[in-house]
Amino acid sequence: MIFFDLLVFSTLIDIKNSDQMDNHRYINNFSYIQNSLKISNNIENSKIGIIDFRYILKSSNAMKLLGNKFLILEKEINKKIKQKQILLKRKEESLKKSKTDMSESEYKNSVKLFKKEVFQIQNKYKDERALLNKSFQKIQKDLKDLLAQIIKDVSVNKNINIVLLKENVFLFNNNNIDFTNEVLNLFNDKTKSMKIIINSPK
Repeated sequence: MIFFDLLVFSTLIDIKNSDQMDNHRYINNFSYIQNSLKISNNIENSKIGIIDFRYILKSSNAMKLLGNKFLILEKEINKKIKQKQILLKRKEESLKKSKTDMSESEYKNSVKLFKKEVFQIQNKYKDERALLNKSFQKIQKDLKDLLAQIIKDVSVNKNINIVLLKENVFLFNNNNIDFTNEVLNLFNDKTKSMKIIINSPK
């Protein structure tokens, strides 16, 4: 009898604990649902905008101008290198021909001086390219920073709370949230009088 009473009591405790656990789970689930609804409501109440950052940079007048200037300066450097290579080739051939007219030590010394000259010229044009690339990247960064500021200003004026990059958006059904063309026009207007100077040694 005592064993039966203990068994019943134990069962009642298990049932009570089980009910408490179920209640606890229900409270936790309810809280989770409430929080999810809050997040969902916040997202729904937030105005979202889409921007194609890469397209604006690629299509902008400033970036096209910068790209054209870079290509012109790069061609000038390549032209100078080619001319120098022709002169060095002639000098090398002349040095080989004069080998019979010089002593061995004189010839070795002449070859050493020639190699030193070639090395100096290579370094010179390497530095030119590095300076050109650095200058190009600096202007490109300035343009990106300006574009980012314009996007921010436009989004504030439109009361847009969230701006997403178009490349990261899988699907959007309302084209009105894409304000890429508006920003592109403003960016072109802001940069139309901007002087693009790329540093390059002469």
